[in-house]
Amino acid sequence: MSIDKIIASLPDKTEADRKKMRANAERWLTTGTPAHKADARKLLDALDAAVMAEREKLNDLLSKMPMSVRVAEAFRKRPPTRGEENVIRALLENPHATSNELSKAYGHDSQIWQMHFGNMAKAREADLWPAEPFATRDANFYCGILADFDPDGSRFTMKPEAVLGFAALGIAARPAKTSGDA
Repeated sequence: MSIDKIIASLPDKTEADRKKMRANAERWLTTGTPAHKADARKLLDALDAAVMAEREKLNDLLSKMPMSVRVAEAFRKRPPTRGEENVIRALLENPHATSNELSKAYGHDSQIWQMHFGNMAKAREADLWPAEPFATRDANFYCGILADFDPDGSRFTMKPEAVLGFAALGIAARPAKTSGDA
């Protein structure tokens, strides 16, 4: 099959198919004949262009959705792991908490909560909205995609639209235990 026919078939390929095609093309770049190398470059460029076109189409669709729907869709597309769900619940159940407090609620002694929450949001940034840059360092504040940071600079609260999005997925704060609960 010619490389042009392969490229023309990209819209019909699954993510797994495209991943395999990319791996083969990358292998051809290093081990193939000059003709294979040229075809490999052409295929890699077409795969990159397809990803960008699909991303633009998705971003156009997402930009028209309410933020709560975007949260729900991003986490439907890439469901949270058990650990991510625990990180989410830690904040839902402890609004206005520090990273230390959230880490303890998450079951850790270190400030690991903020790293896990930020990585979770970063992994879905393209389906949500861009992270704002940190005011104090050359990096993006990925926690800020889903959480507000209080003006005093030490406490986190889940954004209201994220609360609604997670609720649509059945992820909400668990009822607080009372003294009568076992």
